[in-house]
Amino acid sequence: MGEVPPLSRRRKVKPSAPIERLIVPLDGTDEAEAAITPAVKIARQLSVTLELFTVHDPVRGRWATDIDTVAAETGYDDVEVVCVSAGWAGDHLVHMASEVPGTVICLATHNRDRFSRMVTGSVTEHVIRVSPHPVLIVGPEYEPAFEPDSYRDCIVCLDGSDRDEAALHTAQLWARQLGLTMHLVHIDSPRKPDEPQVFEESLAARAEEVALSGIRAEYAHILHTDPAEGIRTLQTRLPGSLAVLTSRNRGVTRWAVGGVTSTVLAHSPAPVLLAKPPDVS
Repeated sequence: MGEVPPLSRRRKVKPSAPIERLIVPLDGTDEAEAAITPAVKIARQLSVTLELFTVHDPVRGRWATDIDTVAAETGYDDVEVVCVSAGWAGDHLVHMASEVPGTVICLATHNRDRFSRMVTGSVTEHVIRVSPHPVLIVGPEYEPAFEPDSYRDCIVCLDGSDRDEAALHTAQLWARQLGLTMHLVHIDSPRKPDEPQVFEESLAARAEEVALSGIRAEYAHILHTDPAEGIRTLQTRLPGSLAVLTSRNRGVTRWAVGGVTSTVLAHSPAPVLLAKPPDVS
């Protein structure tokens, strides 16, 4: 193989700020509250503020009327309640994230339909596209009962595209702060028998580079015809691990996140962290 392995291509990614606060938007539904569990877990690991946010606007939709009770039930001391009287939650959330560089918005999706259909035109879709920072998504098949008390692993699926740098950058930031082991993975297609050989050298080099920065790192190949199913296979081996994928930041959600990412989001038993692509601040 005379060509440079795809994963060795580099594209500069703008440095991200350390995580300083997490925001969970609530609308009065149990589904929205599902995002509280991983958010509290991460906030507790980092000793940062968790904000529960809602819009009290009876004209434009539902809102959380018992948000103070929900805050008390988290069992976490550093919880703040933020209520606004009017406006669209999507705009408020993006503005809040822009104010503090280290802000992470934690969102839960609301039904078991295809992810691209369930959030198109919604607050979730808007935040994914417009927020300047990575977004943590809790999908409809999230299973908190199978998670450990704290996150210990993150899965970074690399495909040789220029979005790999964004995923690696975000994963390293989170791994360093949360003490996670990074698992760098490439899904090898049975239809391309040379893929393991092509990607082996670059995967190993990336893992070594991460390890030299002081972060535990492993790498692996997974043979599967469906990349999304391959990622989910690894998730079952690492219960409670965070999966780090990338958004595309264009068009409606099925284009903003891509087919593989949307499928993982729709069926992941654990939270998924969406990194911003390289050309997004």
